[in-house]
Amino acid sequence: MPGKKNTSGKKLKVGTVLDEQIYQQLKERAVKEGRTISDVIQEAIVAYNAKPVIDIEARKKALRRFSSNPFNLTRQELEELMALDFYDQ
Repeated sequence: MPGKKNTSGKKLKVGTVLDEQIYQQLKERAVKEGRTISDVIQEAIVAYNAKPVIDIEARKKALRRFSSNPFNLTRQELEELMALDFYDQ
């Protein structure tokens, strides 16, 4: 299973609160894929942890610079800003 790598073998039981609709979608997808909800959640967490940490202050600073004078950016800075998803945090 995709979510099984990157684990130590030791499992911990955790509790959380999810939106009912999101949980239902998760449950249905897990059934369709023949997987457990735990495996799907673990795979999502492993993928999330593999992403680089977002420097929110650098993003805010870049957004302020862009908003105050949008044409005072280099092409590379503009492309980097366009590639970032401010709401993906």
